[in-house]
Amino acid sequence: MAAASQTDREDNTPFLLRLFCRQGAFHRPEEFASRSLQPSVSVYTWPSCSLSELACQIASERPSLLPHPSIGTRLAFRLFYPDTRGGANASNHDQPRFMSRDMGSVVIGEGAGGSHLAEDDDVEMGDRSPPPPFEEPSDGDITLEQNRYVIGDYVSCAILPPLPDGSVVPEQSAWRDRPGPGPSRGGGGPGGFRGDVSFGRGNTRGRRGGFGDVPSGDWRRGERLPDEGRSRPAGRGGRRWR
Repeated sequence: MAAASQTDREDNTPFLLRLFCRQGAFHRPEEFASRSLQPSVSVYTWPSCSLSELACQIASERPSLLPHPSIGTRLAFRLFYPDTRGGANASNHDQPRFMSRDMGSVVIGEGAGGSHLAEDDDVEMGDRSPPPPFEEPSDGDITLEQNRYVIGDYVSCAILPPLPDGSVVPEQSAWRDRPGPGPSRGGGGPGGFRGDVSFGRGNTRGRRGGFGDVPSGDWRRGERLPDEGRSRPAGRGGRRWR
């Protein structure tokens, strides 16, 4: 395998791979259909590139993305690729659709490897312990080719810091449908549609905002709202939107 990998890299030109990193969760498919993509890490690599090598690239190119110390951090990878089955909708000028597939994950641990790059600044010369490795070699050795990566696909990396007690976060925690950093499903935060901004609905804080200056309070779908200036303040007796 090593010999084949070496031949691959000597005889073939590397291609550009864009790594999109996020704390706590994967990106969502619709984010890759946008004209303006999220910031990414650009890597020139080969089909034989492994997940451990991608993790080393993140540690060396963008060490600020990793927590400090980084030992125990899980880096989970997911592949995003165009949904070719949606080609029939191209005539309607719809946004492209993307499918996703999990690639595997690696965990920064103790031993030998490249994850020490994120911690070099705080280590005195002569006091360095052996550089920590990436655990779970079964996933770390998986290559882009084995994940059926095609040039032009995107790779999302969910950075999962260890829990307060030092235990490793399970990979499944990155699968939550989150809009970005912050709480899952419905929490505010970058890229979300909930929070202090109102999109036509009143809230229990009595704010007005969004579209049409909807009176404060909670109302049933289809219910006629009171005229402007006669709205009841939301409170214990207020109605709820259903």
